[in-house]
Amino acid sequence: MDFKKIWQRIKGIITSPTTEWDKIVNESNDQNEIIMNYAVPLVALGAITTFIGKASLAEYSVYEGFMLAITYFLSMIIGLYVSAVVVSELAPGFGSEKDFPTTLKLIVYSATAALASAVIASLHPGLSFIGLFGLYSVYLFWIGLPKILTMPEDKRIGFVLIASLVILAITFVINFILQSIFVASAV
Repeated sequence: MDFKKIWQRIKGIITSPTTEWDKIVNESNDQNEIIMNYAVPLVALGAITTFIGKASLAEYSVYEGFMLAITYFLSMIIGLYVSAVVVSELAPGFGSEKDFPTTLKLIVYSATAALASAVIASLHPGLSFIGLFGLYSVYLFWIGLPKILTMPEDKRIGFVLIASLVILAITFVINFILQSIFVASAV
């Protein structure tokens, strides 16, 4: 796991998304590499800051902070993967090909802004406004879509809107279910 490479990707996709997507399009579509070498470290960092942020508050015990961190980690990783499955299935309806590995690449790298903002926003409730930067992920998806997946231009806006809602809904539902199981049982 190359943390310098991860940092360069985060910095590149946030500050120069067009240039970074041009690099990404030529990289491997190996889903294990994308998840294990990019998504897992970034999500794990968010889980660590979730633990620190929640465990340092009086209304949460250390155990509850730990369980919230675990549910964050699991819901993000599962959410990215399941979202890629669903969005890949939706792609043919928008004139694109069904290609799970490529869709996973698009979703994981587009989620960079949301995942990076969660790292900071979860440290303290006063920083939660930083989570709004996560909306930049929709723009990253918009910029990356024509480079990663072939899609008619007239269908692009509909696909981005539907995919964004699907990703948000899937992640929310998975997080809700996991918190109901792990965190509610801790109280």
